[in-house]
Amino acid sequence: MIKFATNILFATDFSESAGPAFCHSLEWATGLDASLTLVNVQSIQLGIDVDASVSQRFLDEQRERAKTQLDRLLTETRRQVPSAAAQHLTGMPYEQICQIARDKHCDLIIMGTHGWSGIDRVLFGSVAERVIAHAPCPVLSIPLRKAEDIAAMHTLSPIPRHIILPLDFSECSLEAYEFAVQIAKWFDSALTLVYAIEPLTYSLDFTLTHPLQDKANRKKMQDRLVELTEVLIKEGMTAEYEILEKPAMEATLETSTTRQADLIVMGTHGRKGLSKFVMGSITGKVLRHSPYPVLTVKSPKFEGGHYPRPDSEQTANVKE
Repeated sequence: MIKFATNILFATDFSESAGPAFCHSLEWATGLDASLTLVNVQSIQLGIDVDASVSQRFLDEQRERAKTQLDRLLTETRRQVPSAAAQHLTGMPYEQICQIARDKHCDLIIMGTHGWSGIDRVLFGSVAERVIAHAPCPVLSIPLRKAEDIAAMHTLSPIPRHIILPLDFSECSLEAYEFAVQIAKWFDSALTLVYAIEPLTYSLDFTLTHPLQDKANRKKMQDRLVELTEVLIKEGMTAEYEILEKPAMEATLETSTTRQADLIVMGTHGRKGLSKFVMGSITGKVLRHSPYPVLTVKSPKFEGGHYPRPDSEQTANVKE
């Protein structure tokens, strides 16, 4: 089978939220026998006069502290991944993370999320969401779970035992399907496909506008899910599907809970700016609310930097 990732980048800010992501990066790099690069980006805060001597001393102290932390983390990493490397950079975090991923031809980025919401998210933004929008490869986002989430949930495994894949049969969700299948095959994970039928909506003239409530269309969607699931089962995988009549985010998180999932895989168009604001993003909503790791696959595959490996290299990267 094809190894879906050979070069992994782990981005850390040494915060509490980076801890769970670090554990995932070690396990995934080991499980895939992949290279692992640790990256820390020193952010230049707005309003700082970098030419001022006081600012320079402050930045130098921050830089030395970060390098010391990164060296310690690298030493710990090399106990499990001997070939691991590390880089300390300065600049806008999401820009530097995406650039080094391009330079190193990484095919997976792993990072933690702070779980900000409301005004905190408006003020500070989300580095993870910006990385997802600009990254040249899939991104695995590991949330910092709250105490109430941990108390109410099953124990998550860094190596996924059960993967949830929301499908709407768009191009980006089908590309996420391909990637999820590769992950499930490699780690011998169970896979559940989820199709959400959104609640009824009415247009301004009060006519019904939701075609999926039509029984024929529902049957068509179910037939496609059955077909996809049967293909996976014939290949020796553990696979099933769910159809839920509720919003996509709720359907995804509910199924993740009931199936005791360790990973959600979703497609994203990687929209930015106004188009994202106008169109909205189900993937973004799941990222902000999910207590489960979320792996996003940008569509189209090779636009924005996804790196297709040559056939010869793919053939070589076969699990023994």
